[in-house]
Amino acid sequence: MENLNTENSVGTFNFVGGETAALDEKPVASNDVKRTSTSPNVQPQIPSDSAPFVVLCGPPASGKSMVLKSLASYLYKSGLGYTISANTTLLNTEKYQVDCRDFEEIIAKTDEKMPNTVDYLLADIIDGRGNVVAHFLEAPGEDFFNLTKSLQEPNIPFKNYLDKIAQITPNKQRKVVYIILLDLDSTPSFRNNPALRMKYEQKMINLYNRYVLHHPSKVILLYNKVDLPQNGLWANTSGVSNLSAIFANAKEFYPNLFFKKRFLFGDIENYTFLPFCTGTYPDDGSSYTASGPVYPASLWEKIVKLW
Repeated sequence: MENLNTENSVGTFNFVGGETAALDEKPVASNDVKRTSTSPNVQPQIPSDSAPFVVLCGPPASGKSMVLKSLASYLYKSGLGYTISANTTLLNTEKYQVDCRDFEEIIAKTDEKMPNTVDYLLADIIDGRGNVVAHFLEAPGEDFFNLTKSLQEPNIPFKNYLDKIAQITPNKQRKVVYIILLDLDSTPSFRNNPALRMKYEQKMINLYNRYVLHHPSKVILLYNKVDLPQNGLWANTSGVSNLSAIFANAKEFYPNLFFKKRFLFGDIENYTFLPFCTGTYPDDGSSYTASGPVYPASLWEKIVKLW
C-alpha cells in the first residue's frame, strides 16, 4: 500500500458523472440527520491556555465523531506516551459530562463507535510530563454547515467560540489546524447534489478567509470514507494504493477548497491533503471494525508538522 505521507500529490483521473446531477434547491429536511442538539443558550467555554487546537469541520453525518475516535484511539494505544482526557470544562451540562465519561471508555475499545448524539466534545492530548499539547474539538455539524438552512448558506455566521479558539488574547493568535472533511457519500449525498456541495464549498471558503488566510493556522483537506465502493479502486481499510488518483477525484468534486496563497513569485498551496478511512460498518450499526493505523498515524504526523 502507498505511503499516505505524500503531500499535495497530483495525478490524472478521467472522472465520469457527478456534475451532471440536477441542481436541487430544496432545503434538506431536519429529520434527514437525527441528532440531539445542545441548548443554544449554552455557550462552549474555550480554554485560555496556549495549546494548539485541532478543529474537525464538516456537515452532520460526515464522520467527524469517528475521525476523532480513530485519532484518539491511535494516540491512546500508540506507545508514544500520550494520554487522552475529555475536557469537562467545555460545557456545564449533564449531557456533556456523560459524553465525556463515555468518550474515555470508547477510545479504549476497538469495536465501539462514537454515539450519534454527541454534540460537542473537547479532548485534551497530554504528554508524559502532564502538559496539554493539543485540544481536539468536535462540534455539531450545523455549526459549520446547516443542512436545514442550506439555501441560506454560506451567509450564516460562524459561532462565537470559533473566534475564541483563534485567539488566546486579543493580541495573540493560537495555532489551529482545521480538518475540513470532504465526505461525499453521507446522507444527503454531496456526490449527487452539486448545488448543496457548492454551498458547502463556499461556507468552508468563508471559514478559510476568516480563520486561516491571515492567521498562523493551517488546513487539512481530509477525504473521508475512501474505502467505499466508488472510491475503493484506490484504497481499502489497510491503506491507499493510488494516492494521486484519490487526490484528483477529490479535486474534481471540490476544486475551490484546494486553497492557495498568492505571493510575488507565484501561488503556494496552503493545504495538506489526506485520504482517510475510519473502518467498516455493518448494516445493523451494532459495532464497527476499525481501519488500520496507517490513516490516523498519517493524520497525526501531518498535524504535528503543521504546528
